Parts: sequence; C-alpha cells; structure tokens
Amino acid sequence: MIVLTGVTGGLGSAVLTTILDQNLLPPTSLRISSYSSKGLLLDRARSVGIEIRYGDITNPSTLINSYSGADALFLVSYPSVGEERFKYHKIAIDAAKKAGVKHILYTSLTWGGPEGKSSIAGVYQAHLKTTNYLKESGLKWTIIREATYAHLWNNLAGFLRLEEDGDFEVVVSNDGKHHFANRKELGEATAKIIANYRNYENQMINLTGPNPLSVSEIVALYAKHSGRNITFKKVGIEEAVAYHKRNNSVPPEQQDFLPNWASWGEELARGEVDYVDPAFEELLGRKPLGIEDQMEEIFSAETNVLDTKDFV
Repeated sequence: MIVLTGVTGGLGSAVLTTILDQNLLPPTSLRISSYSSKGLLLDRARSVGIEIRYGDITNPSTLINSYSGADALFLVSYPSVGEERFKYHKIAIDAAKKAGVKHILYTSLTWGGPEGKSSIAGVYQAHLKTTNYLKESGLKWTIIREATYAHLWNNLAGFLRLEEDGDFEVVVSNDGKHHFANRKELGEATAKIIANYRNYENQMINLTGPNPLSVSEIVALYAKHSGRNITFKKVGIEEAVAYHKRNNSVPPEQQDFLPNWASWGEELARGEVDYVDPAFEELLGRKPLGIEDQMEEIFSAETNVLDTKDFV
C-alpha cells in the first residue's frame, strides 16, 4: 500500500493523474491522504476504488490513521518556502514512522548542485533539514528533487506581472542559469518513480529541465515575445529587497520574505542549478520541455498569473 499526499496541489494532482491515465498501479494498492474530500480528481480516484482518508499535516492527530497500514508514503513538500515547512515535514515523518510506514518518498528541490548538500538559497533550507531528518529516521527513503516550475519564472524575474503593458524594470539581487521544468512533466516522472519505488531505495533523483537559462535570458525571450520594453538590473541583496519594498512588489504581509527571495539570485550566480541530469528524460522516455517550448503558456497572463501565495 502506498499513501499519496498533496493530490489537490499542482504537482500531486499531476502525479495522481499520471498513475490513473497510464495505469501505473492498481487502485487497491493506493490510498489518498487529504484534508479535502472534494474535487473532480478525488471523485475520479474514488470511482476507481482508491480509498481516501482525512489527513491534515497541520493537525498531526489525523495522520496516524491516514497513514496506517501503508508500506510507503509519498510526501509532497508543504506549500510554504518559509521556516514552517520543515516543522510540518517533521510531523509527517514522525507520524509515518508511528503508523508503521517503512519507506518515504519526499519531494525536494534541485538547488544546491547535483548533490544538494548545501545551499545559500532560503527556499532550500527546509528541504536540507527534511532530507537530513529523513535519512536519520531509520526509514527507507527516496528524495525526488524537482526543478523549479517553469511557470514561476516571473517570480525570479522581479515579480514581473504579465497582465501589465508597457515598460518594466526587472530588479534582482543576482543571476545565473537554472534548469526550469514543466510541472505536469515533473508529476509524470515522479509518478513513475512512485510506481517502482523499491528500485529507488535510499536514492536521490534529480529531475532537471533540458536547457538551463539565466533569468536575464528568459526575460529577453519574454520581451521579444510580448513586445514590451524590459530592462534588467542586478543590484545585490540589500538593494533588491529595498527596491521591492518601495515598489510594493509583494503584499505587505509578504515583505519579510524578500531577503529569502533575494538569496535565490545569489544561488543562481554560484552556478548551483546550472546542470542537467539525464534521469528526467529517461523516466519520461522523451526530451522534457524547455522554456522555449512553453512560451505560449508561461508568457501569457491568461495562463500564468504571478503566484506568490507560498511566500510565507
């Protein structure tokens, strides 16, 4: 029995959809742990015989029953890039161990180089703590390191709003190449790992896009695509944070997160996400989509609204 979490989110829904569409696993071998029981995808899962149990990572008492009887747990990282993320990951790992789960598959990020052992990027710190905690838990583990979703490119590009017209000044702390990937394809590859999880015992898998590009290169592609006049500036962490506070680039309640965001540019400048791993292509059985392949979708305000909801 494999318990799936996060199936109402972007990555987790792509995982479950792939499992169902490609018949990767029999429904009787799956259970869904979810704080919600509603939604078309959950209805579809229920209709083919997948059990759904209530499980809320922010309410630890619900998790033991939700995980009990499972051999493996697919743990999608908590939707926050702040300090609370590790808190909830630890809760889930502890609950899984108490429930008798033997193997946890956890979704991390590809920051920090191919080995992912250290990073100055704030977004990666909770993942480092979670990985270390999981490895020390006594459980079997698989770390699935997901590339940054391609549609989030404009977060890295100074919160560029696609729905606006006219000139725009992209202000970042620093820049470097990154191997962005398509979220649906990441979900597809992740589903294939889950379906054969015993083959990935105590392994770390890097799912990277095929063609690393710098943020400035992506901005140039967007400018050409949209016809807007975009300027690009690297100004260091302090000035980047000050600039975006002055310009209210994020809501007031998210401004304390800006130093974390600015650290991403410094990590890019160190070249620690400028690498390509063949695992993603091998799992998909085809070349993954690069930024250039997704421009119609990720450069359109109709299909890509600036998303900062996890900046907490």
